[in-house]
Amino acid sequence: MTLSEFFVVIPDLPSANHSEVRPRHLAYVAEKMAKGEFYRQGGTYFSEQAASGQTEDMPCAGSALTVVAEDEEDVRKQLVDDPFVKEGVWDVARARIFHFKTGDSVPINYPLQK
Repeated sequence: MTLSEFFVVIPDLPSANHSEVRPRHLAYVAEKMAKGEFYRQGGTYFSEQAASGQTEDMPCAGSALTVVAEDEEDVRKQLVDDPFVKEGVWDVARARIFHFKTGDSVPINYPLQK
């Protein structure tokens, strides 16, 4: 299996309650990362600029994440099990997926050892 990195930008659906589903999403991501699967890093982006880094009450607009997968199809297959997809937060149909290479020195297969 040849793995690649992908940068994924996924907007939220207009009716999404990002903050309500976030704890289940984070638990899912932690479980995947503990197994060395899929997610490398990620975060929320907002619909407006934060003043002095205050993002507590700002409306979420979507997420950006770095993932490891075989190809774009594999990325999409992996996303469908995320609570943000299952519970109607992410608009997966509008996800943008780009081949990506991080600037760090961690090998792409770390900790994804097969």
